Amino acid sequence: MKKNKIFLTLFLLSLVSLFAMMSGCGKTVSDDIGKTRVANNLEITLADIQLKISNNDKKQMIQLDFTVKNTGKEKAGAGAGDFVIQTKDGKKHEMYSLNANNFGDEIAAGKILKGAGFYEIPANQKEVTVLYEPYSQETTDNVKWTVAIPVK
Repeated sequence: MKKNKIFLTLFLLSLVSLFAMMSGCGKTVSDDIGKTRVANNLEITLADIQLKISNNDKKQMIQLDFTVKNTGKEKAGAGAGDFVIQTKDGKKHEMYSLNANNFGDEIAAGKILKGAGFYEIPANQKEVTVLYEPYSQETTDNVKWTVAIPVK
């Protein structure tokens, strides 16, 4: 009888562990989602990452959601084109310009701009680095986020 209780307990613990591991599958695990970086009087938060459908089987489309606050005293600009995706091989991938939903606008002092940027990268990437490299001005700040690509 004691052996049956031990086996039953071990079996139940195994099931609980299995369900706990399975419930985590498919979720994005990244320390940098939700993190804010500061450059050029802008507080930039990478709020979310989502996997989207790509028309190319050898590529995958990701959507990055940003929140940008202008902490300066003058208006400033920000947009999806200010960010590039660097893959593990060191190659940089610019904004997917064929998507009309890429964000970009002028931000008045003290105001916030929220929007999404779309980027097409090679398929089967597990993790990428998002780099802030604005077109309009130089930045001496090394601003980047490392994010995991969500599972399909």
